Amino acid sequence: MQLLVRKYLLKASLLAGLSLLFGLVLSLLVFQANEKVKVQTVDVVEHRLPILSAINELIADLTEQERIVYEYYRSKEQAIFLSSSSNIQRTFAMHLSALEGQQGIRQETKNIQLQQQEIIQLFNRFDQLMDVYEPDWDALREVLTAISNQRLQMLPTLKYIEKITKKQVDEGHVETLQQIDKTAMLVTFYSIFIVVIGVIVAWYIRQYILAQTKSTRLTHFAQRNPNPIISVNSDGEVLFSNPACERLLKQEGFDNKEVSKLIPSNFLALREIIARSNDHYIVIEQTLKNKILQVSVNWLEEFDAYDIHIKDVTEQVVAQQEVKHLAFTSQETGLPNQYKLKEKLSALIESDAIFSLGVIAIRQYNDKVATLGGEVTTSLIRCVANVVSNTITQHVEFYHLGEGEFAVLTLEGEKGTTLVTLANKLNKQTENALVTRYGEFFIEFDFGFAAFPEHANNSNSLLKNAHIALGVACQNPHENYAFFTPEFAAHAEKKAAMTDSLRNAVLLDELFLVYQPQLCINHKKITGIETLVRWRQNGKIVPPIEFIPLAEQSGLIVTIGQWILQQACIFGQKLIEQHNIELVVAVNISPRQFSHPQFIETVEQALEKSGLNPQHLELEITEGVFMHHEKSTLEMMHKLKQLGIQLSIDDFGTGYSSMSYLKQFPIDKLKIDQSFVRDCDKNDQDKAIINSIIGLGKSLGLTLIAEGVEESAHLDILTAMECDEIQGYWFSKPLEDDALIEFIHHH
Repeated sequence: MQLLVRKYLLKASLLAGLSLLFGLVLSLLVFQANEKVKVQTVDVVEHRLPILSAINELIADLTEQERIVYEYYRSKEQAIFLSSSSNIQRTFAMHLSALEGQQGIRQETKNIQLQQQEIIQLFNRFDQLMDVYEPDWDALREVLTAISNQRLQMLPTLKYIEKITKKQVDEGHVETLQQIDKTAMLVTFYSIFIVVIGVIVAWYIRQYILAQTKSTRLTHFAQRNPNPIISVNSDGEVLFSNPACERLLKQEGFDNKEVSKLIPSNFLALREIIARSNDHYIVIEQTLKNKILQVSVNWLEEFDAYDIHIKDVTEQVVAQQEVKHLAFTSQETGLPNQYKLKEKLSALIESDAIFSLGVIAIRQYNDKVATLGGEVTTSLIRCVANVVSNTITQHVEFYHLGEGEFAVLTLEGEKGTTLVTLANKLNKQTENALVTRYGEFFIEFDFGFAAFPEHANNSNSLLKNAHIALGVACQNPHENYAFFTPEFAAHAEKKAAMTDSLRNAVLLDELFLVYQPQLCINHKKITGIETLVRWRQNGKIVPPIEFIPLAEQSGLIVTIGQWILQQACIFGQKLIEQHNIELVVAVNISPRQFSHPQFIETVEQALEKSGLNPQHLELEITEGVFMHHEKSTLEMMHKLKQLGIQLSIDDFGTGYSSMSYLKQFPIDKLKIDQSFVRDCDKNDQDKAIINSIIGLGKSLGLTLIAEGVEESAHLDILTAMECDEIQGYWFSKPLEDDALIEFIHHH
């Protein structure tokens, strides 16, 4: 082996020596070429380039000199002129110094100096002419002309110096490139030579390396492996361990000789499993204090030995656990989220456990987001989560489904008594304000409960039914919680079906309008008509009380309301044009429709399409519009008033708005709700309320109209209270187009 190595190394050494000698000769030639390039480069950098730069600066200085004297001529500011001229002269002298002493341009440099002296004298002459009470403007202009001429005379000289210098730079550049090309040829030739020699030397060395690698590779594989490797016999006795085993043991505070700590504790049982497997291989996980280890055990059957490879997977496992935690945890509250709930529900259902599910919703959550903002609402949600967490019992699990919804899960009986108890406790908690870092807030909860297996047989259905019960609870004025019943589901399905039918009602011409006349009490004259929508489906009239709230909840009220507005304007214009009738068409506007971003455009389009004068259109707005966004509501109403439209408050007295809003908003009319009119002849309280509303409206200069007038006694009371207008069945029920026209002609 040593003789083979010596032969290869001797030949390699001869070739290496030849390469070294050739390299020395080439290095000398390259050094000489480099010196020439260095001299030429220094000449360009230290002499030629400064000259070019100085010429550009001198040309700029000449222009600046001329500007300074013209500025003096214009402004007559002597102090500024003297300071500026002194500075520019020093700058000119500094830039000119770069040309002094340069070979080939000494005469030109001297000429520039002389001409600059003449300019300085002209500057002094110009200053003397300016420094008198009455300057001689003709003489000053002659001096200015002379300065300009001097600058023009100096430019050819500077351009000449620039031309010569550029020529010298170009010549040095060409010569430098030639030297570089020669050097590159030498280096290329040497590189090819070295490659050839290197290939030959490498071949000899490779033969040696191959001979050594076969033995050393196997030797160092286990020793240098960063992961612990252990070889044991069939009894579990350690035959070999690499240094990585000692490092791992040391990290965990064990003695480096305690290698057996790394062997699986159930090694003897593992042997039987490995023997029965086809590949004689198994992978398990085990812990070593703070480490999570992946242990691979491979049986070498021919030697009846076991190789154990160990890998530290602590970070990987922790990362997987963190990802799983994030996927199943609400980022707002840190509670388990809806995905974790579904996983838990599936596990409980699979095990046939009996449990109850409750869904908790913060009442009017979307309104809180709109009024408080996202950051404040998030803080409130966290506070709610803390309150509920501190209220629930030990056997109840708590989840955050998202935004203002939570869920609770209990295994204490299918009837959900624990959930009812929890609901009562939480209702008690909401009697006090919740304290956040943004202030104190009051909230209310609604609860929907469902039980397994009584109400559903899978997680999705159970969650759906709990939400159905929640929806019922939200609409119940007496209880804020409800247990799911099949009737709830049937109602929800009916509601969904009706919503789908309502979507197509306009396209299928199932919706139509009726109009209820409004009578001026004093003049016994019809002053307006209120537009009301009706739905005829399969030959039957669907009561408005059933489909109007549904349209509001589903958002269809925006589309339907737009259709009503357009049709009402068209019919109103028809009455005015064809029947010579002067009246106001009143159209109800829902809060959701009023808050739509394109509402103003919708009104404008309806007026434009119908040709109706805006003064003949009255929009009836409920008090619910004023509950939020007072500023935006006020802006919207002012825009409507600018169009010339009349505005009225519908069902006045039944809402939650402050009376002070009446003086802020541009209202024309108040509509007294029929709930006060219906029994006013029998109920003194209703009569007092009506009297108060009329008095308030009169004091603010508003028109008063009473709804639901059905008896002569109602009319007598309203007439005595000086109410302006009425509408109701005493005068006329809502009428369709033709019937209304005929009714108007008879009155």
